Amino acid sequence: MTPTRTPDLRRRLPLAQAALVLAALLAVLAPSVPAHALDSTTWIQRNLAGIGYLPAGGIDGVYGAQTTAAVRSFQQDNGLAEDGDYGSRTELALHNKVKEVQRKAGATADGAYGDGTKSKVTSWQQANGLSADGVAGPATMNAMRVARTVKITAQWKITEHGWSVSGQFGCLDNLWIRESTWKVYATNPSSGAYGIPQSLPGDKMGAAGPDWQTNPATQIEWGLDYIKSRYSTPCGAWSFWQSHNWY
Repeated sequence: MTPTRTPDLRRRLPLAQAALVLAALLAVLAPSVPAHALDSTTWIQRNLAGIGYLPAGGIDGVYGAQTTAAVRSFQQDNGLAEDGDYGSRTELALHNKVKEVQRKAGATADGAYGDGTKSKVTSWQQANGLSADGVAGPATMNAMRVARTVKITAQWKITEHGWSVSGQFGCLDNLWIRESTWKVYATNPSSGAYGIPQSLPGDKMGAAGPDWQTNPATQIEWGLDYIKSRYSTPCGAWSFWQSHNWY
């Protein structure tokens, strides 16, 4: 009786199949790669420089201390974790901010602050009596009515709700510092309350817009609507919070 022989897979496996097996093995052994590729360092720097967080000389393609500090400053202004790392949340917020500027300046709203955007911003600045350097810094953003920070967004929306900033923003600031420290992605680990106003459940904020999970302006709009309907004013909400530790 002829003994059974085990096939020699090293010789019999077709080359194409062997390549697939090797690729699968490498996929298991190698670190996972994010499905979404982030901006290059140069484009991160161009966008940061375009809206005044990084000097033009900082566009060098190196993610060093200066770029890290600029990212951290942008994160702080926009309700993100202030770690200096450029992840998908920071990328989304930065693109959205650049798009806001582009729309106001009449440039293509693609989220990339290139030469075309700089030219449009320069023209807008000239037409509006501002220093025409093509950089949408604080003064230009303010003139464009593009909120540079989440707190500026809240101040503008306070007046839209019929309140005075001087009378109500301090109370709102006290309230939301304690609720979320003004962080867009803040999530209460116990209740699941979400966002800057700590909506429970978070999807209630869908009433203010479909981008409630990521857009601070949408979250703030919903939060102020909620405060107005339940407590009349931010100071009314803050007074209640001081007695109950919730609102």
